[in-house]
Amino acid sequence: MSSGVPRRDLMAAVLRAVRKESSQAALFSAAVAERLGLAGTDVECLEVLQDEGRLTVGRLAELTGLTTGSATRMIDRLEQAGYVRRVPDPTDRRRVLVEAIAGLEVKFGALHDSISRAQMEVIEAYDDGQLRLLADFLRRSGEVALAETVKMRAPSEEADAGGSYAAPVGAVTSGRLVFLSGAPRITVRGDATLTELYRAKFAGPVPRMRTRAGVVTVAYPRLGWVDWRAQIGGQHIEASAHWNKDTGEISLNSAIPWSIELRGGVSEWSADLRTVRLASFDLRGGASKFELLLPRPTGIVPIRVSGGMSRVSIERPAGTAMSLTISGGVSKLVVDTELYKGEGHLSIQTPGAESAVDRYEIEIGGGASKMAIVAR
Repeated sequence: MSSGVPRRDLMAAVLRAVRKESSQAALFSAAVAERLGLAGTDVECLEVLQDEGRLTVGRLAELTGLTTGSATRMIDRLEQAGYVRRVPDPTDRRRVLVEAIAGLEVKFGALHDSISRAQMEVIEAYDDGQLRLLADFLRRSGEVALAETVKMRAPSEEADAGGSYAAPVGAVTSGRLVFLSGAPRITVRGDATLTELYRAKFAGPVPRMRTRAGVVTVAYPRLGWVDWRAQIGGQHIEASAHWNKDTGEISLNSAIPWSIELRGGVSEWSADLRTVRLASFDLRGGASKFELLLPRPTGIVPIRVSGGMSRVSIERPAGTAMSLTISGGVSKLVVDTELYKGEGHLSIQTPGAESAVDRYEIEIGGGASKMAIVAR
């Protein structure tokens, strides 16, 4: 019998009701967690163990939508607090199961008594056929919600057809950009208008990017970049000529501080970080061409560059204090207005740098051909 309401509107109303009920359930679960002095996911875990009985950590992770590592840390917390314990699997002594402690159902039951009675009054208004329908819908809806939770918590982003990535800021208060392997020509800049945590676009090889708790990792295929100097017999100075079309452009959200780390060298690096609050910078593995525009520092900001380079240019705001240590030799070095040629180990400080609260501590290792570190 038709109600006169379009089917699409009815379906939308059901989804709205489900979302609202889910939100209210989450709020109630948070209240229970607060009463017990636990986190919300801890309470979810205990409820799953009550419903399912003993479980492996892996299975518990699946049912709560957590990673195995997160589930393990959660179990550690709950075991220390006396809510669960680890026991040997009676069917396989090599496996360990997690179970709720005896008496937990009584403690949980007391907290859920009132809401359980109220919900039972609602359920009693439906006949058996309606209850079977509701049970089927809620079961299937729960399976979908769990699958979507796992997808949402997945640490890996997928590049779109244009080789682009992005990630939301969420609750992140600081960022860390880490290149796990060597890279081709990379350009990085701060963007004060960016609403995402970062945006990236690549031409040529598209790396794998992952984001977890503000840490953004970039990994190119090993044979593509991690051995980029060895592949051409150590002649990394001319290497960039082979890869002019292979580039990466990354924009960072300027509203949060960032640390940047490159672990496997880079063909060419250009970074305009004047709008970024830089916490630290670390390049290992060398570069053919290296350009870095620095912001005014907040606190002591370390800059570490090592591995041998051809051309290096680092600019900082005028009046910024700096200490500079160079090892490995440099053919030609310009520091502000001073010229140094054929120098080995050098230690240089701007006036008052030792006592400056806000300053850069720059260390260059591995040698370089031409280097300029100047105030703009």
